[in-house]
Formats: sequence, structure tokens, C-alpha cells
Amino acid sequence: MDNEEVFALPDHLVDHDYFLPVVYEDDHILREEEVEELVEEEEVEELDEEEEEEEEPIVRVSETYRLIPGVHNRSRIYVDNLGFKYYKRETKGQRVYLVCERQKQRNQYCPSTATVSANLNDNRIRLGFYHDHPPRVIDLNVPFLRETIGERGIDPAVTTSFMRTLYNNEIINHPEAAPNYTFIQAQERVKKMRRRRFPAQPLDIGQLAVALNEARNAIYALTVQNPPSRFFQQALVVNGRSVGVIFANMDAVNKYREELATVTLVGIDGTFKTVPRVPADLKCLLTIQVVFKSVSFPMVYALLGSMTEEVYAALFDIVRNILPLNYQRICFITDYEKALMSAVQQSFPESQLRCCWFHFTQSIVRYCHRRMNSVCNLIRTNPVAARVLRMVLALPHLPATRNDPRCPFSMEDGFDAIMDYTRQFPPIEQGMRNFLIGYVQYFWLLQVGPGLISCFGEEYRTNNYLESFHSTLLTQMQRHPNIWNFIQKLTVLENQYFVEFDQARRNLRIRDQASRRERENTTTVLAGYVQQLNRDEDLTGFLRRAGHRNDGYVQGIIGPYPQDQ
Repeated sequence: MDNEEVFALPDHLVDHDYFLPVVYEDDHILREEEVEELVEEEEVEELDEEEEEEEEPIVRVSETYRLIPGVHNRSRIYVDNLGFKYYKRETKGQRVYLVCERQKQRNQYCPSTATVSANLNDNRIRLGFYHDHPPRVIDLNVPFLRETIGERGIDPAVTTSFMRTLYNNEIINHPEAAPNYTFIQAQERVKKMRRRRFPAQPLDIGQLAVALNEARNAIYALTVQNPPSRFFQQALVVNGRSVGVIFANMDAVNKYREELATVTLVGIDGTFKTVPRVPADLKCLLTIQVVFKSVSFPMVYALLGSMTEEVYAALFDIVRNILPLNYQRICFITDYEKALMSAVQQSFPESQLRCCWFHFTQSIVRYCHRRMNSVCNLIRTNPVAARVLRMVLALPHLPATRNDPRCPFSMEDGFDAIMDYTRQFPPIEQGMRNFLIGYVQYFWLLQVGPGLISCFGEEYRTNNYLESFHSTLLTQMQRHPNIWNFIQKLTVLENQYFVEFDQARRNLRIRDQASRRERENTTTVLAGYVQQLNRDEDLTGFLRRAGHRNDGYVQGIIGPYPQDQ
């Protein structure tokens, strides 16, 4: 038969080739070897097809989903078992309707939709339209780390403001997500979240006072106790102009009224480093603190836009109405700001005013450290000049006036003893004359006066507890924070002191005793020096001994004292 002979096929099989006969050109009979080769090739092809089928993914359909935190605070994103992400479009009845994440991207739009049950225990997902793209590879652990850092970053109860600390703590708790979420990402996110959640920043103190009285901003005007009480008290108005805002916890004042009646020491001091930049007319945070059972407690806080005697006096008139103290027994400690001292004397005439020994020391050392003065170099190189400086710094440990029953000498007697000692060394007298006569005597003894400088016989010679509070403020708030963040952190600190005051009145120890022991030790040592002075009447020896009580601070500024030859 011819190889090209045509077979007649039924019509319904014309388009198919499996009915055609197999025609071999060379031979109608296959050799045995060829048959075996064909069988082996078919087996290999079948194995290859099976392997290809095994490599294909078993799951191709979206069946279940899980919820992960979204970018926005407290938002949620749906992720199915294939890794596709969905946003919620709407909820109708018991069904939640979802759309593919790419429907927010015009250039990569995906028509896929899905629905899930409103019951969170049912995690099945049903697709409407299928995706036209593969799922994006994402780290499902990162959203949980991102959300945790964000929530802690805006939580007012989290007192640390250092993002690095928050980040380091949370990457320990989320080790799987840490490799894919950087500190810079966390820092930028928290900054944006903080800015979005705060009210608009007021432009001046007047607007700040108005904002604090608005109901929508009540969280910033109240304490954090439960139930809360009013923390923002009032605006400070002088001559029709708002020059400050005053904060105090009146519930705490009323609760501790009996204890406040026993207070004898009150410190007043201001700080500038933590004052918010906006409103721009804010200049200072002034704090009034009481000392109760050897612990200081801030009671009144005032953000001020001016620091004149008139403003201070207006503030203290309000403070007098807030704090129920026995003012005839009170001793106020301040720095040497003239307007502040005058306002205290004007508003509290029955009280005593004493200025801080540390601020006296600081002022003396800073004067010597100025470039225009040659005193600093002389002190650094000459042991006699260094000794004279220490004697000057010891003057406040003498009584302000003569004939005190505890010591017959005064600060003026001490200054005369310093001048007598200096005259024994003419080059030193010449080099330090302007410092001793023009500055120490003329300014401190004649203008300020021994009555404000002397801390003779006092246990509390400084207001360093206020400086410690300012240091805490700086740690918690950092420099010049947002005004609303500042107030929020201030309420957290106020709550700390509210709780600790109650602990102190129940005789619980709430502070490290090291500073107290050091203060008491200094008081004991100085009392011993006074007894020795009363015995031998050697003022020079007393001043030389007492002058070493603040060597650490002085040498930290000026440098090591020269050694005696």
C-alpha cells in the first residue's frame, strides 16, 4: 500500500489526529531495542510531569485572613493566607467589605474585592474579583513593633522622652521584627503622631489661657488623678495683659493642709531650658516648693512671660491664696535675682528671706572666671590667691551681724580678716584688690547685704533641691518641648509628688539618704568650726577651714588649686 494513501475519517473526527494510523517509512515492524527505548522515554516524561506537578503550590485560593496593625494609630489591615493585603471599605450587617490595597494606587490599580464576617472569631475570607498581581512580600512582625513604639511614644504616662530608650526596649520584646524596622523610622513616626494629636499651638500667653479653659482641651487642664481635679488655675494678668499661666493641684493642697501648716522652708527658683518655644512670649518656668520632712515638693508652677518685680508680686499674691502656710514662720530661699528678692519681701513681709549659698559661690567663681579679670589666672597659679578665694566663699558661714549668741563675729569681721591676711602679700593684694574691694565688699556686702547672704547655723544653705527638680524636668521633657507635651509631662510629675507627699507624711522613705547625710555632715562640721572659732578667736583659721566645703564645685570650674610650696 502506498504510504501517502488517504483514509476516510468520520466527520466528527476530522479535526483530531489521534485517529490517524502510525506509518513507518522504513519498516512496519519495530525492533525490540527500539521498543525498549520508546518505553524508557515515556517513563522519563511521565516522571518529569509528576515532578513539575509537585513543585506547584498546593494552595492557590485565599481562604483565611489575619489582622495586623496599620500605619495609622489603632488602624487595622487584613492579610489573607496568600499574603494579599486589604483595606476595609464598609460594614453592612454582619459582613465587612474589603478592597485590595492597590485600589489606593492609581498607577497600579487592582480590582480585587473580598468579604469577611463581622465576627472576628470567623477568619474566613471570600474573594469577589481576583487579584491581577502577585502578593507583595511583607514582614508581618514589623507592624506590631511599629504600633507598640507608637503607642508608647504618645502615652503621657511614659515619662521618658528618649526615643532611643523606647526603641531599644521594644526591639528586645520584638526580636523577629527588629531587623526590618530602624530607629529612624520609629523616631519619625512618633514625631508625626505627637504633632497630629496635639491641639494647635497658641501664639501667645493669652491664647494659651483661653485654650486651657476650652472643654475640648480639658485633658491638659486637669490632673491625672482619679477622679481628676483642676490643675490649670488661672492666667496671670498684670495691667490688663496676660503675662503667665498658673498651675496647682488644689485637691492636694486641701488634702495636705494640716501638713503644710508645719512647713518652715519654701524655695523659689526659675528655669529656662525646658520652657516651650511656642508661645514665643514665654520666658521662664517658676516653681514654688515646700520642704516637708527633709523632702522638697513642688506645689505651684507658673509659666511666665516677664520677670519683673511687678509680675513676681502679682504672682505671689495668688500663691499666698493658694498655699495655706504659716507665713510668719516661713523662710524663703531664692537666688540673687533682685526683682525676685524684692517681690518676696513685698508680698511676704512677715517671712524671712535668705538667699542660696550655692548661688553666692557660683556668682563669685563666675566673676573670677571672666576673661576681663586677671584673678582667675592668679588663683590657678598662686596658692595664696587660691586661699583668699576660699576664704571669701566661706564668709556666709558667719553671722550677718555681731553678737549673735552662737558666735560673736560677723561677715564684715570675716572680710576684714581676709583683707588683713592679703596685705601680708603685696603682689597678691595688688592683683586681687579690685576683686575684693570693688566686687566682694561693694556689691555683696554693701548692696546685697549680709542679711541675705549669711546661712550661719542653717541646715538648708542652698536651694539645690530646686535645681534637682529642674534637672528632672530636663530629663523628662528635653529642651523647649511642644507646649502641650510640656503640660502633659508636668501633670505626670505633679502626680508623682502628690503620691510621694502622702508617703512622706506616713514616714515612708522616698529619697536616697545620701544627700541628706552629706548635708547633715556639713552642718556638723561647720558647727565644730564655729566652736573652735569661739575658743581661739582665729577668724582666718576658721575661714581657711570652712573654705574647703565646696572644693569640688570650684575646682570643677577653675581647675585644681595650686600646691603650697
